[in-house]
Amino acid sequence: MRLHHGRRRPGLAVIPLAALLLAACGRSSGNPSSGGGSPSPSGTALSVQTDSVSGIGTVLANGAGLTLYHNTKETGTKIVCTGGCASFWPPVLVTGSLPQDTGMITGTFGTIMRPDGTTQLTINGMPLYTYSGDSASGQASGQGIQGVWFAVSASGSSTSAAGSGGSSGGGGGGYGGYGS
Repeated sequence: MRLHHGRRRPGLAVIPLAALLLAACGRSSGNPSSGGGSPSPSGTALSVQTDSVSGIGTVLANGAGLTLYHNTKETGTKIVCTGGCASFWPPVLVTGSLPQDTGMITGTFGTIMRPDGTTQLTINGMPLYTYSGDSASGQASGQGIQGVWFAVSASGSSTSAAGSGGSSGGGGGGYGGYGS
């Protein structure tokens, strides 16, 4: 039987590095960022639908069924999630026309220019994002992270009052992205 005394676990060294990277998500920058997101093909309408998320209710989702979020520190004139933050919270980018009215969504769609020059979808003035921790329809893993990220309801309002079943702790829920 071999014992591995004194052997280091390289994975543990990554935790402080990840924390530093994530802390950078909280800073607003005037520098252009590479943003993330999946823009709609040029000239086509972006698809936005509704989806049901347990504990939250009916929320907006993109064409792939991923929940759409907003950052309560942002408005239709102020973007704070740029750079590394946008890799965890990809902005919903628009290159074609705005989503079509499905009758299920009562909010008003619009756009905002991001610091990197791309155009981001808004609803009722709130810039919209997906969360990299969601991988399927019906998930809202980003709900309540850092107390500023919340799913958006079909009426285009925040779900911040409706249970924050997401996480702000427990193994990496600190993907902040809020400015000062």
